[in-house]
Amino acid sequence: MSELNASSLNKYDLKDGRNVYGPKFVISRSLKPVAITTAALFGLFSFSSNAAVALGKKAATATATSTASSTAALALPSLTTLVLACLLPTLSGYYKSEYGVSYGYGTAMAASSYLILSSIANSAGLPLLPCPLQLTTFSSYHPAAIFTSLSTTASTQFSSLPSAYLNLKTLLPSSLPATHAFALLFYGMRLDIFLLYREIFLPRFRAMRERIEDRAKKQGARWKRTPFIVSCAVLYFCMVCPLLVTSNLCHGLGMGMSTTATANGMTKSLENMLRTSILASLLGFVLGALGDINKSIGKAIQGEDQLITWGIFRFFRHPNYTGEVIGWVSSCLSAFLAVAWYTAGTCSGVKESLAIWRGKAPYLILSVLGAMGISFVL
Repeated sequence: MSELNASSLNKYDLKDGRNVYGPKFVISRSLKPVAITTAALFGLFSFSSNAAVALGKKAATATATSTASSTAALALPSLTTLVLACLLPTLSGYYKSEYGVSYGYGTAMAASSYLILSSIANSAGLPLLPCPLQLTTFSSYHPAAIFTSLSTTASTQFSSLPSAYLNLKTLLPSSLPATHAFALLFYGMRLDIFLLYREIFLPRFRAMRERIEDRAKKQGARWKRTPFIVSCAVLYFCMVCPLLVTSNLCHGLGMGMSTTATANGMTKSLENMLRTSILASLLGFVLGALGDINKSIGKAIQGEDQLITWGIFRFFRHPNYTGEVIGWVSSCLSAFLAVAWYTAGTCSGVKESLAIWRGKAPYLILSVLGAMGISFVL
């Protein structure tokens, strides 16, 4: 950053080391590139979610967890499923090297958090949209048959949107883990949409991406990208670990103020701190989204090389990066608060509390590594 002058500070996207320019609103004469790119991104999410579920079921069974405030068990996706949900989108880095840290990043977050959110919703009797490929059956592999099956699936998904929206609206206030999962899902989907917008409407961005790919190809065969791709997938899984902890321990806990008459003062305080950390995570991701929107509009109006100082940039020099750091650090903090709240409310002695902390220690360590890792990258 020391080599950049003030007029170019918010011209750089440190996620992938490339310039981010505001929209020129240069729309292709044909909608074909838009349709192909959108379908490919949607397909990546669908494939990652469904393949992770299918392969995960073969490798491990879903984990049933007891909760502090509910006797009902919550069947979360298996660890294998979630690891695959983080790995499969990242494999797009073999096609374009920067895809592994752009679309792969956003889709890994969206797919893994959606699988957990869907499990929470099903447990509460408020099902969301099933993954598209789970609805799709092909009578044959003839193009006409595939098109018919996909059209039927799209129609089913579209008709289910109103009920899914109402179920989600009901679920979020009543479930803290669902709100946590929604925060990560929002981040992943928002990032993918923003990247897709740049991919379609900014020719200069596409040209720079190709230059990055050319440099990657000069470094050798595509398989040599494997260590980098795997390390990215590991980082993404670490960033999902706080959600695993809150979903495991806080199932049945809502986002409203504590109403448990038997809860002691420490438990109530930890409970409210936990809610605050989840809200801070969501608001951090919203701040990042507002920063990207503000920057894109500003550069479209003022010019590509102009420093944006209005809107959210009046208060934050880098609202997108600041928002992400707030979001991921708060998400990590929620894991520790969840364990503290659970032990304070359910454990009768120090030995029992230490046993819970030891059991969750691997997830807590991975959570810290995830927050530190993404903060370092940013």
